[in-house]
Amino acid sequence: MQKIILIALSMLLFLPATAQEKATPIKSTISGVTVFMSGAEIQRNATIQLKSGSQQIIFENLPANINPQSIQVAGKGNFTILGVSHRMNFLQVNEKSADIIKIEDSLNLVKDKIQLQKANLSVLLAERNMLKANESIGGSQTGVKTADLAAFAEYYSKKMTDLSTRNVKGRQVLREMLKDSVRLQKQLNELQRRPRNATSEVVVGLTAPAAVNAQLSISYLAYEAGWNVNYDLRSSDINKPVELTYKAQVYQNTGEEWKNVKPVFSTANPTVSNTKPVLNPWFLSFYQPVQPKMYNSNLRVRGAGIRQEQEMMMDEMVEEAPVMMAATAADMTTVSESQTSVEFIVDIPYSIPGDGQQQTVELAKYSLPAVYEYYAVRKLEKDAFLMAKTTGWEKLNLLPGTANLFFEGKYVGESYIDTQQTGDTLALSLGRDKNITVTRTRQKDFAEKQFLSSNITETREWHLNVQNKKNQPVVITVEDQIPVSTNKEIKVETVDISNGTLNAATGIVTWRYTLQPQETKSMNLKYSVKYPKDKKVMLE
Repeated sequence: MQKIILIALSMLLFLPATAQEKATPIKSTISGVTVFMSGAEIQRNATIQLKSGSQQIIFENLPANINPQSIQVAGKGNFTILGVSHRMNFLQVNEKSADIIKIEDSLNLVKDKIQLQKANLSVLLAERNMLKANESIGGSQTGVKTADLAAFAEYYSKKMTDLSTRNVKGRQVLREMLKDSVRLQKQLNELQRRPRNATSEVVVGLTAPAAVNAQLSISYLAYEAGWNVNYDLRSSDINKPVELTYKAQVYQNTGEEWKNVKPVFSTANPTVSNTKPVLNPWFLSFYQPVQPKMYNSNLRVRGAGIRQEQEMMMDEMVEEAPVMMAATAADMTTVSESQTSVEFIVDIPYSIPGDGQQQTVELAKYSLPAVYEYYAVRKLEKDAFLMAKTTGWEKLNLLPGTANLFFEGKYVGESYIDTQQTGDTLALSLGRDKNITVTRTRQKDFAEKQFLSSNITETREWHLNVQNKKNQPVVITVEDQIPVSTNKEIKVETVDISNGTLNAATGIVTWRYTLQPQETKSMNLKYSVKYPKDKKVMLE
């Protein structure tokens, strides 16, 4: 027994120094952020004085939801990095944001002023009460001279007036202070609505042959961040290019503030799988329905255990899965393109709080030579839509996204840029133009039914007008349609389409005109449908 104790004590004497010494927390600052479509890579720098020998340091106050496999640590100096580990810290929460600290300071300052103002009003009230208590002069046996009485009355009047005026003004100031206090408290409550979450830490083991001033850098992937694409499309005239502004709607809810960093926006997405798919053989056999089986109680218990085990596995999987500007920034952005992604490197520092609120950053501006054309489908919409068609768009690194539309200096609504099309021409919708009017009127004389033997023939006719109210020529395409039969018993005949072009497969009729200022064009659409009279066909 004595030998065993001696051996254990001797082993303790040879334990590494790092196991007996407390790890040293270090302060680090964010030096760079690369924001992906989902997730963000964050770089931090720190400087520390290392002593001779082995030791541990801790990068504190990191986001809780980071990918441990993405952590990388590098350094400059005469030392060696022994190992890196990641751990949660549930006792320490995210630091308060700069906005919260600023509002708390302002609120405390206003509260102090309120207390001081209340004290001043109390002094005024006490002075007024004291003056009232001493308003009778002279004694019961002694008279008062007329001059003394007049002097006291004048003093009393002036003093009471002064005190009352100061009291009214003081109360006005107090009411404004109270209003400021309420506003600040409401804003503070709004910012504090999201709870401050736990943080995580990265522990780094180091060894140095001698004391050295070390520079360390760490990078990691945080999940609760990303950016979405948004555009501004501006056109001042249908004879001028389209101005396209490429913007990023960036958000991050990591709990740490990205303060004065020059962000990089990447179209890559490191959260998706990068493993190539494997196509397995597809074996074909006869289908045999599975007959339900009766299970005894033991099997049911075992099945419940399996289901419970599967649910626990799913819970573990969920825990490990990611929880999901004058010159503008566009003038200070560099575009870098690789084989698999595009990066927009912004050369203006931004401060983005970690509260999940979106911020807009301009990435690029393009002037796109465009051919303008109007498009109208009066059957579906009463307005004509202005389209701008441009080529060479594939070189602009555009992504699908919503676009804010501005035409002739006015905001006209939203549209969508679809870059998934395969054509070489990108059609941008610039919204509705009330100066192009299109009407579609049903001609009642031809809305009739003709009974011929065992069949019915129905005829429909529509009259369309398109007018250019602008002071310049425009090109417009008008579309309508004739029904297409999918049954051999239903016969559709085109009677009149006013020199329009008919697509027999789809039934789409197209008219294309160049309209001069104030010019109007008219067109007819007439067709007949024949079908058995014991059947029913729904027409307009």
